[in-house]
Amino acid sequence: MGFGAELENLSLWVLALLLFAGMLVARELGKFLRDRRKLPDADTENDSDAFAMTSVLGLLALLIGFTFSIALSRYESRRELVVKEANAIGTTWLRMQLLDAPERARMEDLLRRYVNTRVAFGEASSPAEEIEQYRRSEAMQNDLWAGLIAAIAPFRDTPRASLLVTTTNESIDLAAERFATRQAHIPPRILRMLVLFALLAAGMVGYERGHQRRATTLLFILLTLAATLVVDLDRPSTGMVNVPQDPMLELRASMQPQAH
Repeated sequence: MGFGAELENLSLWVLALLLFAGMLVARELGKFLRDRRKLPDADTENDSDAFAMTSVLGLLALLIGFTFSIALSRYESRRELVVKEANAIGTTWLRMQLLDAPERARMEDLLRRYVNTRVAFGEASSPAEEIEQYRRSEAMQNDLWAGLIAAIAPFRDTPRASLLVTTTNESIDLAAERFATRQAHIPPRILRMLVLFALLAAGMVGYERGHQRRATTLLFILLTLAATLVVDLDRPSTGMVNVPQDPMLELRASMQPQAH
């Protein structure tokens, strides 16, 4: 099991506590090493140790900013794909009006059930559930495609058939793209470097400013929150910052049979 998979299995709270505790331990270790050398507590920044500490903290901030940019970019991609898929399915729904009454009713029922599976996919609360819902979506896609082929058989070589096939195919392609995007995570190597830099920075802070426990503890809390936010954005199913499913929910509501 890789480092990324291990992180995925940990809750955000546990991950935050482990990182925070690790930095506290690293700080105490750094202070212990300074005390062992019998050096006085540093109260100024005019020495090489202070330069090393600020340099490591600067590199840590840069790395956190870099990983946050990756996570935020993928979050935005997932959000945009929800809108695109809802629009594509909505267009397919409208073009179903081109079918004759019996075929139209059957295809509309299939499309409603397909949208239900897509909403369930977007609301999955674990990676296993996410994969399961996507497999159901694939099964529904087969039914939808088979039903469409049968419905357009009488006019398959006409522009009307092309309109229906094009938008249905786009909806299916976007579903696969959404799944691939949700499966893409920050490379484990970057996460390992982030943790390593955080611990090294905590050790340098402890070596240089270990006697200032309140200030350094507050610093570690802020660093932990920043790193946890990065991991949170990188978790489309188990994170606390989830992509809104409003476009799909509004689409599903608009597709419900109207009462007469």
